[in-house]
Amino acid sequence: MRGDYFAKLSRAARWYLPPREAAEVLEDYRDLIEQEPRSEEELRRDVGTPKDAVGQLVQIRTYQKWLMVFAALAVCVLFPAVGPILSRLFWWNEIFLFVQLDWVYLLAGWILSFVWFQRNGRKEGALPRGIFLAMLIPLAGMVWSGYIALSAMYWTTELYEFLTKNPLLGSNLHLALLCNGFIAGLAGLFGLILARMRDRRWRAVYALGLAGAVLSMSVWALLSSMDVSFSDTGWQTPILLRYIAITVLGLVGTGGALC
Repeated sequence: MRGDYFAKLSRAARWYLPPREAAEVLEDYRDLIEQEPRSEEELRRDVGTPKDAVGQLVQIRTYQKWLMVFAALAVCVLFPAVGPILSRLFWWNEIFLFVQLDWVYLLAGWILSFVWFQRNGRKEGALPRGIFLAMLIPLAGMVWSGYIALSAMYWTTELYEFLTKNPLLGSNLHLALLCNGFIAGLAGLFGLILARMRDRRWRAVYALGLAGAVLSMSVWALLSSMDVSFSDTGWQTPILLRYIAITVLGLVGTGGALC
């Protein structure tokens, strides 16, 4: 039971407190808890709930600053992931105005996460366990988005014929792309939370999830666009270069986040 209490206390401390302060507080509480065997109910009575025990040590302004950073980073990764879904559900056509800000989401999320956790995160020992497995999720989604984009831009006739013969697959293509971006966004949010609570190198999952969500949103916009300029010769080139730049920047950001 003491282990359960200390585990909850650890999660609360690492969320509410900066890494160095959280480590010091947990060390003090570990000594206090191990001095005398007590059940979790007794610990809650004597020490308080894990949240209350940590809450009295929180510096409000420091914690509020973290919440603002967390909110900004969450918006950067979740809007590209959720925006296209909201558009499909509620016919929110204004989403195309926000799609043009894909570079803003990508650069703002990458730079802010790198700078913040470089200054306020902790890095201990070898790479966190499971980090590469978590990175495979948005990476696979980026490969899928790239395949769909290439099919739409360069194999248009073949894709049209295939979807005409398989209308069910055609109706589900957009849905699969939306799910792909949503999953990438969730992976990015997962990495963001673990970068705060465990090791700053989890921000690599955030960076890759952000790139995956942005790329998926951009490909979705391509499939949903009615831009007549797409009939011009060579219209694919600037779009392809844009997708390559998003992918490269995402990979560079991921590599930098592992440092």
